[in-house]
Amino acid sequence: MSTNMSTKDKALAFIKEKRIVTATELSWHLGVSRAFTHRVLQELREEGRVQVIGNTRQAHYVLADDKQSAEAARSTIRKISFKLTNVGLDESLVFERIERSTGIFMGVSENVRKLVQFAFTEMLNNAIDHSGSEEILVGCRRSDTAIVFTVRDFGIGIFNNVRKTRRLSNTMAAIEDLLKGKVTTMPERHSGEGVFFTSKSADTFVAESFEKKLTVTNLVSDVFIADRKPVLQGTLITFTIGLRSQRTLDGVFKAFTVMDDTGSSFSKTRVLIKLYERNDTFLSRSEAKRVLVNLEHFEEVELDFQKVETVGQAFADEVFRVWKRSHPDVRLIPINMSENVAFMVRRAGGA
Repeated sequence: MSTNMSTKDKALAFIKEKRIVTATELSWHLGVSRAFTHRVLQELREEGRVQVIGNTRQAHYVLADDKQSAEAARSTIRKISFKLTNVGLDESLVFERIERSTGIFMGVSENVRKLVQFAFTEMLNNAIDHSGSEEILVGCRRSDTAIVFTVRDFGIGIFNNVRKTRRLSNTMAAIEDLLKGKVTTMPERHSGEGVFFTSKSADTFVAESFEKKLTVTNLVSDVFIADRKPVLQGTLITFTIGLRSQRTLDGVFKAFTVMDDTGSSFSKTRVLIKLYERNDTFLSRSEAKRVLVNLEHFEEVELDFQKVETVGQAFADEVFRVWKRSHPDVRLIPINMSENVAFMVRRAGGA
């Protein structure tokens, strides 16, 4: 049953006068309930006479042809969150909805906008395809200094999925593989590069799932893994980038791309050695073998010995003689070596 025309006319007149109104303001003006007000606004939207900017409690209403007021309303909305039903979702359309409904990206440099768009769509696509979650929660907000987005699902969990699919021994092994890149649980549809490049695009990238929390911070080029309590079912991704960041998406890709006669490909990676052991020394061949898992898929590998005091002869020999002899086409580049590490690496034949 349609609302009477006089009520809609009053609503239109009030919106025309104020230019930007909320449902609460209109409800007070009309002297009717919020539920009735929303019904009036819904009919006006369906008739193409009013448009809504934002969602839920942040929603603002303007006349459909008032572009100036629409832009002004968008500029005041700096955060948005909503629940998605995981059926037929298109991650690019969800990002467009955020742009269209808020002012989060107004005046933001194009390099930052592209980084957020890439990372958001990659992480939402992962949740859509991999999590098995019926619902997905997304949020995006802008502060005076940064843009932050979150993607939350209630499925199998990113680390558990990799561990089970690749038959790894524990969660730490799954995290180590993810950080190298080219790891996917669905090779027929994914290259396995999404999490890797997303983690490199952020100032800070955090993945929380069940008992573990992974933090990648590119401002100081470091990685942290911590136990999580309470346990979080599913996966929560948090991506943060500063509004003044000079990072570019092309630059992120080029840093891990090898150019050859056939074009370019994701063929570089960086392995932070300290993640593979609780202490700061690496002595055994078994430790070396853990580090080397999956590296045969790359052409160039940086082995970062940051915060490692020393390595044993067996560790260095396994990496720089035994494994290198079996994979002569992979270039191993040790970096950030202490004097002790550099001595053992040279003894084993490393550069």
